[in-house]
Amino acid sequence: MRQTIAIFVDAYRELNHRRLFWITLVLSGLVVAAFAAIGNDEEGLTVLHWSIPFPFLSTNFIPQADFYKFTFAQLGVGYWLAWIATIIGLVSTASIFPDFVDRGSIDLMLSKPIGRARLFFTKFLTGLMFAGMQVTVFTLASFLVIGLRGGDWEPWLFVAVPLVLIFYSYLFAVQAAIGLVTGSVIASVIGVFLFWFVVSLVQTGDGITLAWRVTNEITVERKISRIEDQESRIEKRSTALVDLKLAADGGDSEAAGQIPELERELDSRRNRFKDSDEELAKEIETLELSRSINDWFHIANTCLPKTSETIDLLEQVLEDQAGLVRPTPPADDTVRQFGEMVGRGEFEERYDAELDASHGPVWILGTSLGFEAMVLGFAIWRFRRRDF
Repeated sequence: MRQTIAIFVDAYRELNHRRLFWITLVLSGLVVAAFAAIGNDEEGLTVLHWSIPFPFLSTNFIPQADFYKFTFAQLGVGYWLAWIATIIGLVSTASIFPDFVDRGSIDLMLSKPIGRARLFFTKFLTGLMFAGMQVTVFTLASFLVIGLRGGDWEPWLFVAVPLVLIFYSYLFAVQAAIGLVTGSVIASVIGVFLFWFVVSLVQTGDGITLAWRVTNEITVERKISRIEDQESRIEKRSTALVDLKLAADGGDSEAAGQIPELERELDSRRNRFKDSDEELAKEIETLELSRSINDWFHIANTCLPKTSETIDLLEQVLEDQAGLVRPTPPADDTVRQFGEMVGRGEFEERYDAELDASHGPVWILGTSLGFEAMVLGFAIWRFRRRDF
């Protein structure tokens, strides 16, 4: 235990000597200061003592406390912590493992009475300490701003600390493994950013193909309903035609006069039915294709860490527990955004239901941490077998 504490103390001292660590803290302070400088009133947005007419952001539309929580979730977490601070953090911690396995440093570390697996994992945790301190300071400052300016002391804001730290750990685990194997700072930086890019593409592809699949499912359901309606009408007209022919055979001249018109109508309906049936066959083929592509994207997404979805999960927790309100226009099902068959309101309802079913919190965190455990397991195995 003493060896572990000593490693953490050394890591803290190293952080104090890293300029990027303090630069990030200063930038976090500036972001919080800008956060505190803005607000909303009855007219709209306020910046210091200036008021900007913006009814969409006025207190009549969104309460002041909700405005600050919304800003914290969307800008503070969504952009600053999830992107800018993460990039700075990855660049700042990129040298930890290449320096760690350097010939002079590793000899000193291995001379301590501590196992290699424990040594590696402790070093990994010291790297996470960088992100943990940044997130904690930023969240605490934001908590004070929301409490003092918005009048709402919301402890659920601190759920950002573990979730953002988990999000960062996905990437840092990959960076640590690359740094250990290559011993290169540049390779670890480039490698983790390329990995992040690929993960983002897969997650985006999973979301887009899921939307495509849901759209096709609704379209096929609508076309089947229309075809069934057409088939029912054809059956009724066919029955009416048989009755007219029987009446005409019995000498009803009026019925005989209606037969040609009804036959033309039936021919027209049968042609439209045939066209609709062919269109349905094509739509079903497209649906099967969209399901197949979405399944492959979802499998790939399951195997990889869910970076953006972990941040989205944080927003969901803030919505459910902290009363976060996101301004959204009312769902209008008369608006057709995905073809004549699919309304926006129905699409959003079906899409959200599919997300809840296949992209739940257990799936997001469980599979992501499973991937991270595999990466760290490989890195520890490699570190234990490597001859220094």
